[in-house]
Amino acid sequence: MQTKPCNRCRGDTELMTSDSVSGEAEPLRITLKNLPLLACQQGHHQFVRPGFGAELLMHLVHEDEPELPAGEEKGFFRKKYLCENCSQSLEPKPDHRHTFSIEVQLKDIEPIDLELSMPVYKCSSCGKEQLHSQKEVLKLTPQALAHVFEAADIPPPPGAI
Repeated sequence: MQTKPCNRCRGDTELMTSDSVSGEAEPLRITLKNLPLLACQQGHHQFVRPGFGAELLMHLVHEDEPELPAGEEKGFFRKKYLCENCSQSLEPKPDHRHTFSIEVQLKDIEPIDLELSMPVYKCSSCGKEQLHSQKEVLKLTPQALAHVFEAADIPPPPGAI
């Protein structure tokens, strides 16, 4: 992979990977391990390519999160969550917090290990543990991922703010 000048100080950059960096949009917590970054001698970080943050978000939202066990959200004003397995109501309070491990494979980079942590709810009928709904997770993902990038000291692209 070809490097490019630092977008803050114009110094030379080199490819590195983060150990572990997390961000949260309560109650969703996302942790990325092996996140590829470009870093300069001044310690500035930037994405490995333009649009990488959006690419990672789209992959997560469209390919990875839909595979997670999640109930179905019903109702407009009074939300009700139904088990994806048996369609019975999920318990109103979470049973515990669960961490889902996902390996994200994007073009031309090594896999990124991602952990998504969220409360899970138990179906009182069949016992299946699941997230309240996909909609709930999808709504929180962009903000949580933005906090991950902020924690990794990667500024938003120009014009994004």
